[in-house]
Amino acid sequence: MIFVHILFSDATIKKRRHYPNDFKIAIYLELLARTDPPVLHRGVTRQVALKFGVPERVVRRIWQNGQNAGGVSGVKNRLSNCGRKRVEIDPEAIKTIPLRQRTTFQDLAHALGVKKMTLYNRYKENYFRRHTNDLKFSLTDDNKKSRVRYCLSMIEALYGSSDPSFKTMYNVVYIDEKWFYRTRRNQKYYLANDEERPQREVKSKNFIEKVMFLAVVTRPRFDENGNCTFDGKLGVFPFVYVEPAKRKSPNRPRGN
Repeated sequence: MIFVHILFSDATIKKRRHYPNDFKIAIYLELLARTDPPVLHRGVTRQVALKFGVPERVVRRIWQNGQNAGGVSGVKNRLSNCGRKRVEIDPEAIKTIPLRQRTTFQDLAHALGVKKMTLYNRYKENYFRRHTNDLKFSLTDDNKKSRVRYCLSMIEALYGSSDPSFKTMYNVVYIDEKWFYRTRRNQKYYLANDEERPQREVKSKNFIEKVMFLAVVTRPRFDENGNCTFDGKLGVFPFVYVEPAKRKSPNRPRGN
């Protein structure tokens, strides 16, 4: 038994070609000039097809359409202004929507009453733009003045010099508190094949305990060659210490 496999590829599938109305009218007028309606003379179809470089069936269809419709008007059989209508979006309507409803394409599309893909297509056509908004400090006039005064206080007072400079700040130490979560919500580990998975538990994943530390830094030091001799990190010190509980509480018994 012989099996025949037929393979179809995109290269062998020809799409239908659409000809403009002016081109079809020219073919129809050429047919009228070479024959006497309503019957085509023998060989006219092939001659016109070779002249315009189209298949003979296209010439026959143009002739048939013109004869059925009574003239050149029947050749224009391609419909115009058809198909799915374009959905327009008024940019002014976007301004009337509250900002809280304009954070995602889905929210904005729902507020405008259009499809999300339609809204995305209008976005690609620059009908509107995307803006990433960051929080700004709410500074009063006194806050701004105090910042300017602090910057001015960092200028080195050199009398008789026209080129002022800032202080070296080698004798300034910055102290600030830092908060760290006791554990992460998701943590990756690499374990041996026969090792048990670690068990981590908290009362709530949304409220993980935090521990406060005191961080102390200063300005780094460099030598003449630009090598760092001191990175400026003095240390991180905890505010709490571990010792047995003196009193009992709902969290732990006494002495634990």
